[in-house]
Amino acid sequence: MFVGVDGCPDGWIAVRYSTEGYDGAGLYSDIEDLWATHGDTAQRVLIDVPIGLREDSSRKRACDDAARQVLSPTRHSSVFPVPVRGAVHAESYEAAKAIQEERTDGSLGVQSWNIADNIAELDTFLRETAPEAVGTVREAHPEVCFWALNNRSPTGYSKTGQGAAAFWERIDILERADSEVLSHARDAGTDLDAGVDNDDILDAFVLALTAHPGTGDLRTLPAEPPADGQELPMEMVYADPE
Repeated sequence: MFVGVDGCPDGWIAVRYSTEGYDGAGLYSDIEDLWATHGDTAQRVLIDVPIGLREDSSRKRACDDAARQVLSPTRHSSVFPVPVRGAVHAESYEAAKAIQEERTDGSLGVQSWNIADNIAELDTFLRETAPEAVGTVREAHPEVCFWALNNRSPTGYSKTGQGAAAFWERIDILERADSEVLSHARDAGTDLDAGVDNDDILDAFVLALTAHPGTGDLRTLPAEPPADGQELPMEMVYADPE
């Protein structure tokens, strides 16, 4: 099984592909629930959450720098700065901001704090709950995946400012990997009884299709990813259709 995972207001949406094609979508309350369901069968689980964190430096991760470079000039702002580990595990924005400023020469923006809970949940899961999942569960950024499937060209329309055009642009790109993806996305969106937006669904689909071996060989940003102090890879995965 090949799974793409994206966070949503009600938890985590996961889209599944088997070697035969689309296999369905599901909503999970937490990563442990998702892993309990798919850990025995999943060959790849790609998730839109940073994996591999710095402890005491505001120096950007090499994968984030590489992602911003390939997504410029239209989608680079979709790659948010990643807080240090202590900050993502803090209980409030004020505490996290204080930790970030104490341990680095920078501060913590609200956008980065808004994804801190998801980062902390996955970080704890991979380091403490299920370290055996490292290597199967890997980080991927949806816009990098769209870039790769779009002949290494970033998408032109913004999800926030040009929603309808952005949706159809991304559907067109996904159809290069699965000609029936629009029907599958419709099924996923109508079957899930949850607060899931079209953006969440399409992001989960592009990650699942990236994970599928029929789309292309996996590559990483950077080509030789470093590990953090806890031996978690600091990478972003994408598929190379060539």
